[in-house]
Amino acid sequence: MPRRPRVVYVITDAAPPRSAASRGLRLLLAGLREVLALILAVLVLLVTALDAWVTARLGIRPVIPAGRRALAVLLREARAWIEDIPEADLIDDCEVRL
Repeated sequence: MPRRPRVVYVITDAAPPRSAASRGLRLLLAGLREVLALILAVLVLLVTALDAWVTARLGIRPVIPAGRRALAVLLREARAWIEDIPEADLIDDCEVRL
């Protein structure tokens, strides 16, 4: 009786090979993402510097931190309104009972 060849199954997580065009597009998008992140960082730096310069010339406090705090409060209130979170009741437990 002839021997049957032994079958070996190999399970891998390897993805099918990609074409050169898709690799090139992926590299282009990764490079574009880095460039956009760099542009955003420079833009934030310039806006912050402009805010500091203008408010120093006017003699007032910087506007960006106050605007950020106001936006955070508004977002908290909007979230509480959307999720229908009840307001907390303040309980004064500091009374001394004799």
